[in-house]
Formats: sequence, C-alpha cells, structure tokens
Amino acid sequence: MSSTTQLHACELLIAGLIVRAMGDRGIAAPKAEELVEDAGLRTRDLSLFGLGSLDWIALATQLEDTIGAEIPDHVLISPEHRCVEGWAKAVLTVQTAPSRAPHRTH
Repeated sequence: MSSTTQLHACELLIAGLIVRAMGDRGIAAPKAEELVEDAGLRTRDLSLFGLGSLDWIALATQLEDTIGAEIPDHVLISPEHRCVEGWAKAVLTVQTAPSRAPHRTH
C-alpha cells in the first residue's frame, strides 16, 4: 500500500472518530469524507469544530486503542497539528517507526 493510500486511510479513520464525537456532543458534523477531501477542514484545529481538550484526549485514546500505539503529545498541544491531517501523519509515523525493546532498569 502506498504512503498516500495509507495517509488517506488514516485520515478517514480519524475523521470518522471526530464526526462521531461531534455527533455525541450534539454538534452538526460534516461527513468523514468531507473532512478528508476539503483541505480547509482537513487542517482545521479540532477546537474550531467545537471540541474541547477533554474531547481531544478521548479521541486520542480511542485512536491509540484502535492502532495499538501511542500518538505523540504534540498533536494534542499544537493547534497546527491538532487536526485530521496532523493526527494522520502522526499515526503513520508511529506505525512505521521501528519497534524498540522496552527499557529495563535493574
């Protein structure tokens, strides 16, 4: 699967989670496909969709459970990364990172 196809799949996954979260909060939401296809929506800070920091944390937790990996903190903190595109790129980064053995302390 090409990196463009992988990115698109990640964006759709994240957009679906966002649309569901918006619906749960009673916020009118676009379709997941619109969040991915429209560059303005794809790069819009989650706060501009009416989602607050607790919503972002819940979304990040759902995403991490889905992908089986932790996304970097900067995608929660930095408005330019706190969007469909930013989170999708972060997912690709953690999914393609080489596995490391757990650090042991004696």
